[in-house]
Amino acid sequence: MILHRASPLALGFALLAISGCVSAPESAAWRADEGVIQPAGDDPRGPGSLVVETVFLGRDNGFERRRPFFIYDEQGRYVTHFQNDSMSPVTLAPGRYVVVTSILMTNRRVQVVVRDGMTTRVRLADFKSAPEAS
Repeated sequence: MILHRASPLALGFALLAISGCVSAPESAAWRADEGVIQPAGDDPRGPGSLVVETVFLGRDNGFERRRPFFIYDEQGRYVTHFQNDSMSPVTLAPGRYVVVTSILMTNRRVQVVVRDGMTTRVRLADFKSAPEAS
């Protein structure tokens, strides 16, 4: 029997494929024909925040690991990304945003509104039923 040794590069690509890692799209513009997740809350004095539930990947040294998410402004320009390991609220300026994350090797997108003093919550189920990000 002959055994072939895998190259480190091939092994790296295989690990990426198994992990479901998908890169962020270059842009993700607002689409008038898609649904919008609205905020809830009633304290207009504070900043607006966003809480995003993404795919749970497991625990590492007692810390929760989740799939990261990417934020785009309504024109589709990349704003920032978050590792999202603790699903902590992130503060954003009031506005309309597109949020992208990966589910089963596919980038999915949802549209959200952020308002001062309110929290917008995106559930994993929202991404599962959302259109693909292109």
